[in-house]
Amino acid sequence: MDPYVDPETGVLRNRLGITEKVALAEAEGDLSHWRRMQLLDTPLPASRDLDELRAIHHHLFHDLYDWAGQVRTVDMRKNVDGAAVFLP
Repeated sequence: MDPYVDPETGVLRNRLGITEKVALAEAEGDLSHWRRMQLLDTPLPASRDLDELRAIHHHLFHDLYDWAGQVRTVDMRKNVDGAAVFLP
């Protein structure tokens, strides 16, 4: 069982209660773009390590996902060309 996916909808569990993949993709794009603009204006401290990556991920996606910035516990990736496999 994937802890990140709602078993009834097949959509990532999210803070906005979105249950459709297209709507979630749109919300993710809009919210992460807005947060990215914030990072360009006010960058996070650079540590060049996993903690920095986690902080960036959290900043970009915390409006949508409770697990933003956490290290994943299962293989999870977008189904697009160039997506890398996560190996825990």
